[in-house]
Amino acid sequence: MTTTVLPGRPATRPDRAPVSGDLLGTVRIPATELHAAARAGAHPALLDRFFPPCDAHGTRLGRSAAYYQPRTALPAAAALAGTLSLLGHHVPGQTTHLRHALLDNLHNLTAAGAYALWHHLTDHPAAPGDPRPAALDRLLDTATAAVTALHTAHPHPEPDAVTPADLELLTRLEGGWRSFRELDNHTKMMNELRFLADHVLLPRPDITDLLAPLYGSLSLALTARALLPLLVDRPVRVHLVRLGFHDQSAVPYLGADGTIRHRATAPAPQCEALAAAVTDRTVLVVDDNCGYGSTLRAARTLVEQLGGEAVTRSVESAWSLYHRSGLHDIADAADLPSLRPNLHHSIQKRLIGHLLRGDAHEYARDPAHQAHGTLHQQMRDSFDLALSTGTWSSGQLAAMRAELGHATTWAEPPVPRPAALNVAA
Repeated sequence: MTTTVLPGRPATRPDRAPVSGDLLGTVRIPATELHAAARAGAHPALLDRFFPPCDAHGTRLGRSAAYYQPRTALPAAAALAGTLSLLGHHVPGQTTHLRHALLDNLHNLTAAGAYALWHHLTDHPAAPGDPRPAALDRLLDTATAAVTALHTAHPHPEPDAVTPADLELLTRLEGGWRSFRELDNHTKMMNELRFLADHVLLPRPDITDLLAPLYGSLSLALTARALLPLLVDRPVRVHLVRLGFHDQSAVPYLGADGTIRHRATAPAPQCEALAAAVTDRTVLVVDDNCGYGSTLRAARTLVEQLGGEAVTRSVESAWSLYHRSGLHDIADAADLPSLRPNLHHSIQKRLIGHLLRGDAHEYARDPAHQAHGTLHQQMRDSFDLALSTGTWSSGQLAAMRAELGHATTWAEPPVPRPAALNVAA
């Protein structure tokens, strides 16, 4: 995946997502929309599987266990796409939240399938006549079409269903399946892309390429593929690399001389495309979360190996680590560190655990959703902490101030503090 402009896309800025999600990006679907869907002929079993009831009023969650079990849920992608078409034909404009949830699930399943193929093709290169490269392109296109439809109000063809041949191919893949991506909140991704457009890409027309380390940044990358060209009114190429040292520590990324083994990060055609694109260019590297900075440093090294220059960005930053260790510092890793505190993995796992067990009511009542304060105040606290460390450059602090100003319009919930840190405080 190297080009970002899809055929037939209107040359206008995208609209905001019609609904906002919670900490994980899950939306609530009102009972009235479910009734409208039922009248339109939506299959009850599909709605029950993907959208569990979470209160006594008939409200449903936009995600269920199926969302976090993509390998087994992927065969339902065709039914999700069919339901979207059904609603658009029979009850247009009457099921905003349900449509969002359907597109969210379709995007998630096809993106997860694309990553599994990316993983497999990287470790097992394609031979002539191999069907996997074409299947990978189709899955990436479907996942991109889903977020395009989700974030724009302009007419678009609904995303295609996964073909039976691609589905059969995916069912044979044992490795590469992940139960969740760390960043799949569409409200957060839209806020992030608008910030990048307004404060990074528009002031820097020399940046024409974006590089996203997988797996956590996959949804962000595909959303960027769909929307960044609209936001900046020029082509922006989006590249993927499988690169990470927390959840992919078994992959031998480092060469004996300290370089990054490029062939360990992507299938051969994508490796060649990235190398050709970044030579003598400046590349924006965007990672979902910066904890210790290893992934951003490795991505910078890779870009420099290929003859380019990297500007690095984190969508979230683990500012809590600064409190736990006076030696912690990521000033050399993140040129543009976000002031957003990260949603701690322990909280993510707890919330997802409710859904995996079918406890939608417990998910809705989880205290993480009732965190005090505002995200903007948390970001102000992060900025004060950054000032106190004395390690950030004037340019980095200026970028933080710009983000803090931009964040006054963000409708994101505050990030709860993990219990382990509360005990340690």
